[in-house]
Amino acid sequence: MSTVNIMLLGILLKKPLNAYEMKKKMESMNIRRWTKISTPAIYKNLVNLHRRGYLDAEVVRDGEMPEKTVYTVNENGRKYFVSLMEHLAQNPGTVYIDFATLIAHLNKLNHADSIRVLEELLDNLNNSQYYLAESLKEKESLPEANAIIGLYRDMYQLFCNWTENYLKKMKEEDS
Repeated sequence: MSTVNIMLLGILLKKPLNAYEMKKKMESMNIRRWTKISTPAIYKNLVNLHRRGYLDAEVVRDGEMPEKTVYTVNENGRKYFVSLMEHLAQNPGTVYIDFATLIAHLNKLNHADSIRVLEELLDNLNNSQYYLAESLKEKESLPEANAIIGLYRDMYQLFCNWTENYLKKMKEEDS
């Protein structure tokens, strides 16, 4: 199952693009803020989707510009996209939170350092939440991106609330 393939097929279902245009489209949607897709993965997966018969490809040349391959989703690609979406709906995956490792090892620090590290974490979580809230304002015309950014903003709000409560408990231990 490949979230990269879902992203590529989903974008190409709206409009045929070449690999460079696909990369630019993903950058404009801030996709790297919410899923891991590298530039090489875009190129590699487009070629693989074409090789596997899910995309049609047309080599075009515009004036003196170099040739480029424009990809279009064909009927096999549409069916594959639906099957990937169904698979993802049935298997949404596990959420891993990197800072859980920090929480697991706070007891290795002295109490003052633990509080300082948690306060730093809270500041960074609040900054991420603020950034996502601002991104929502900028992406109002992209409903799907808006929904995803809103989801992440809400998760950061949850992380902030949890961290504030945990920090409060740790500070109460000082009393």
